[in-house]
Amino acid sequence: MKSEKSDPSAEYIEMICDLYGDIYDDREEDSKPGGKDWMPGVPAGHTSLSAFPKKLDKMGMKLSRTKIQKILITGGCWTTERSRAVAELYEKYTMDQKTGGEGMPPKAVVKQIAEELEISTVSVNINLPYGKTVYDLEEKSSNAKRIEKHRAKKR
Repeated sequence: MKSEKSDPSAEYIEMICDLYGDIYDDREEDSKPGGKDWMPGVPAGHTSLSAFPKKLDKMGMKLSRTKIQKILITGGCWTTERSRAVAELYEKYTMDQKTGGEGMPPKAVVKQIAEELEISTVSVNINLPYGKTVYDLEEKSSNAKRIEKHRAKKR
């Protein structure tokens, strides 16, 4: 009998989303300074991306704000006007032409979106979910271990 293989990336994303303990959608809560739900001195109804890395750091997980944001987007726990616009354009440009898309390669799409939204390519990438894997996991996949071993031999 074949045992079901677990995906460490999916488990990691789920764990971070669980620790975040919330779903942030700017259509439901606009608590950024000046937003309709913003009140000086009153905490937002969700964990901020500024405070969350500190919480994780206390638990022994050192992740940048941008990596956390990308993980939360991948897990469906974070959505903003920008992340929705980036996702919509990415799908439009990468989708096969037979299904109504442009059929462009992903790298070209990132550049196109950056130009169209007048943001950096880094910002586009941060607002896209992980496609295959989350990098720098403590528990590495067998392929990641193999690559690490190969690189060590090469050095």
